[in-house]
Amino acid sequence: MSDFSKPRVNGKMLPSFKGRTVCLLGNAKDVDSNGTAFTLSTGDGQDVKVIMQEPLGEYVSGLTEVHGNVDAQNNINCQSYIAFPKEISDTFDLGLYNDAVELTSRFSEFYKVGVTDQ
Repeated sequence: MSDFSKPRVNGKMLPSFKGRTVCLLGNAKDVDSNGTAFTLSTGDGQDVKVIMQEPLGEYVSGLTEVHGNVDAQNNINCQSYIAFPKEISDTFDLGLYNDAVELTSRFSEFYKVGVTDQ
């Protein structure tokens, strides 16, 4: 059975997911000058470095969802990302989202995460 799940995590959960693909949501900031990395501030107050496979073709800021693998330093090696429009970024409650992520993790037996191939 192959597992294609991408669990939603926060910054504090990353050490438990080293080597796995995850989904991380936060506010993008501090894009480096060559566009190969940026920082994602998560709802639990962590700053996570996101490393791009190729330089960004656009400026990324505000609410951003990143899908990628967690490396040994708890960075995310980005496979894909979604930069949400300013209207969504301005009204999204990242703290409440973080509470939901923690609940789904704590009570994982009640929440189906991702898709599995059986």
